[in-house]
Amino acid sequence: MVIRKRKPASEVHIYVSLTGSLWMRNICSVTMIVLCLSSLLLVIRVCQSVEVDYFDFGATMVQTQKPTGEFLIDYSGNELFHVDLDSKQVVWTLPGLEKKTSFDVQNALQNMNVGKFNLDTLMKRTNNTPATIVIPRVRVYPEHPVVLGEPNTLICSVTNIFPPVMNMTWLKNGAKIDRGVTETLFLPWQDHSFFKFIYLAFIPTKNEIYSCEVEHWGLDEPKRTFWEPEVPSAQSETTETIVCALGLSVGIIGIIAGVVLLMKGMKHNTEQRMRENY
Repeated sequence: MVIRKRKPASEVHIYVSLTGSLWMRNICSVTMIVLCLSSLLLVIRVCQSVEVDYFDFGATMVQTQKPTGEFLIDYSGNELFHVDLDSKQVVWTLPGLEKKTSFDVQNALQNMNVGKFNLDTLMKRTNNTPATIVIPRVRVYPEHPVVLGEPNTLICSVTNIFPPVMNMTWLKNGAKIDRGVTETLFLPWQDHSFFKFIYLAFIPTKNEIYSCEVEHWGLDEPKRTFWEPEVPSAQSETTETIVCALGLSVGIIGIIAGVVLLMKGMKHNTEQRMRENY
């Protein structure tokens, strides 16, 4: 899908259901259902002085634009797995988890059917009231400290996404890159918005500029966020060389001065002892 200009809000309708639980030391449970058409139902049993150990949830998203749906399971902010709705297969995000547990894809497909039904019902009840479009925030940074010539990963993080309809592209010196690119699903956030990551495996070298281009209906035009390796300039290297040379010179002068003073002191002491003896 190509998104080149702001889309009329009336064309975006979305239904999101988050069902999960907070696991606390005092064994209190929370069940939450979120409908991202400005309605929220929260059922909670209150406990005093509780401490949250972790939060897990399953997310079902259905909307009238592509991607038309997503289903994923999250644990403490980390995706465990999601269901590829085209191939109808489980995609395990956490390596090795498939050896410890299993998931019936039919459960996800049933949730998607329920979501489509609920979305259609909500659209009729609200007279097709659209969801509100917001402006996404973009940040680009490396996964590890940058060393020229050593493999690394660039991360393009986009937050405050709503609706979850967006294109993300990596560019190197202005040219599109496809090789070494991976990305996540749209991941739900606490404020009912979404966030998403796109990764680029690369080897940093001099004179290369990378950019992450984001197309979203909240932007009047595609937004590019630039990143390039920070390489010390020739001027700074020369300055460092001069400073080191000056420091070395001062050190040598200090040593010479110390030796001269030491020799003068020894000569003075010798002359004094000879006068005392005679």
